[in-house]
Amino acid sequence: MATVAPSELVEDVCTETEKLMMAYGERSGYVAKYDECVNALQMDPRTATANITTLAEISVQLAISCAKNAKALIENLLGNTTPASREPLQNCLSSYVNITGHFENALSGLSAGLQSSNFDIAEVLDLVKICELELTRNQTHILQLTNRNHYTRMFVEISEFLITRLELYHIGNGFTQTRTHG
Repeated sequence: MATVAPSELVEDVCTETEKLMMAYGERSGYVAKYDECVNALQMDPRTATANITTLAEISVQLAISCAKNAKALIENLLGNTTPASREPLQNCLSSYVNITGHFENALSGLSAGLQSSNFDIAEVLDLVKICELELTRNQTHILQLTNRNHYTRMFVEISEFLITRLELYHIGNGFTQTRTHG
């Protein structure tokens, strides 16, 4: 499979996201690499021609998919786990139910109010941290879930960066919080 060069917008977003995360990596507990960001966004073919609004929507949609996959993984793990792992997995499941809801609210907010979208996105980091802390506290090591948490954090950072850029664009152009369609 041939790799497609990322668009200039994707390059910019992933470069800036990586820089911000290097500077503020302690906020989410990890730093997404440029290549991870590009590969993640390019999972959606619309990325190649997306403007910033569409790329924000794509990022949040990919985040929803990632969260739903993590939730399904946890449900599967709960069906075949030790008693010691059950409680942390149930807490992670609860977190991912909420994570999915926050991402879905953020997607809805992209067409109504960018500030509420950023609030919903920011809430996800705390929920991912809760899941990770539960796993660590109980010494439950599930690499697949740790990887899902990593990608969820990455989509938070990418989405938050894009939504903030959209907010700044709207403020700079005198737009209100409501996006016009057309």
